[in-house]
Amino acid sequence: CLPGCFSSLFTFPPFTGSNLMQLLPKLIAATTTCLLVGLASPARGQDVPTPEEAARFRFGPIRFTPVLNITNLGVDSNVFNEADDPKSDNTAVFGPLTDYWVKLGRARLIGQTRMDYFYFREYDTQRSFGTTNRLRLEIPLAHLVPFASGEYTNTRQRTGYEIDARARRTLVGGRAGVDLLLGGRTRLRAVAGAEQNRFSSDDTFLGDTLRQRLDRDATTFGLSVRRDVTPLTTWTVEGEQQHDRFVLSPERDADALRVVTGFEFKPFALISGKAVVGYRRFDTASLVVPNYTGPVASADVAYVLRATRFTARVERDVTYSFEALEPYYLLTDLGVTVTQRLTTRWDVVGRAAGQVLDYKAVGALSAPDRTDRGRQVGGGVGYHVGEIMRLGLDTEFASRRSPITSRSYDGWRSGLSITYGMKTP
Repeated sequence: CLPGCFSSLFTFPPFTGSNLMQLLPKLIAATTTCLLVGLASPARGQDVPTPEEAARFRFGPIRFTPVLNITNLGVDSNVFNEADDPKSDNTAVFGPLTDYWVKLGRARLIGQTRMDYFYFREYDTQRSFGTTNRLRLEIPLAHLVPFASGEYTNTRQRTGYEIDARARRTLVGGRAGVDLLLGGRTRLRAVAGAEQNRFSSDDTFLGDTLRQRLDRDATTFGLSVRRDVTPLTTWTVEGEQQHDRFVLSPERDADALRVVTGFEFKPFALISGKAVVGYRRFDTASLVVPNYTGPVASADVAYVLRATRFTARVERDVTYSFEALEPYYLLTDLGVTVTQRLTTRWDVVGRAAGQVLDYKAVGALSAPDRTDRGRQVGGGVGYHVGEIMRLGLDTEFASRRSPITSRSYDGWRSGLSITYGMKTP
């Protein structure tokens, strides 16, 4: 159904406020076409437990699942993504992750804490520690469900597909809202949020200070309608207004309106994840920076067919760039992973992904719009020890091609991985 889905997605009429109600039926039809097969899947997916019910440890009202990950225990042939004279090194990433759920009377607390240490044997300046923490509190009442969530991330890793430097970045964000129950299966959601992105003052890339270009604050306000189609499937229509304000580069400020529709699937079901398609209107504050109005999409879904697990990722949206004369690009990111279980112990994995970075240039003072392309192809083999441990051997080839020769690169990454604590699919 993918060709029909994307055909519908990219033939919508131009978005304006006056034709919003005309666009919504097409959005709904496009998403329904793509996911109809999944919704018609056998009912056996309805009996799977939720992540909370499948938690490994329980102490009174507390449930949690700790996981230990060791990945990339091997070789990176191009540590700095260089076009000429690439540097090779032995690398490893290891650290714990914990999902937890806590019942506090009628309230429910859901959280995740992750810590990672990135190791490089020779280029020790690239070593770093990072953490990501998320928390959500919700209070189910008779007809209202107030909720609040927060996130704190502090990491020194690459940001997106554009910046090759490992730069220290801190993200602090929060959202609050309420669900209004309209009948048994329909909810109206209102939510507001704020987010702060900061880069270290010491980190530069290609001679530019990242904090000068990318430090920004964002505020959002959204409304959505959510309807439970099945116990595991929710249909949504979402509208969100976002305001981005750059701390040191106010000429980059922008306001955006995003309207999407799609489906959410509960974890551990036959189909899991979320997929939405829609439109974004991106208005810049500068008269010389072009606006964008057009289709956007976001999907991260998995489907299990007997002993085979398919995972697909789709992302199409506006992304800020560190470039002075090309302040943003339209990112199209597609990826697929297929995991085939050969026996109760062995599996094989294949992966492929590609990205298109379509830069938007500032007025007539800059070079013509440029397009960079990236791709990753890889695979591996895994051995399962019981239900909660997997040993893997993986390899991946990554490349980027750009009209700017120095921005192109090729590299291989190969190594071992160990996952302990999470039930393996």
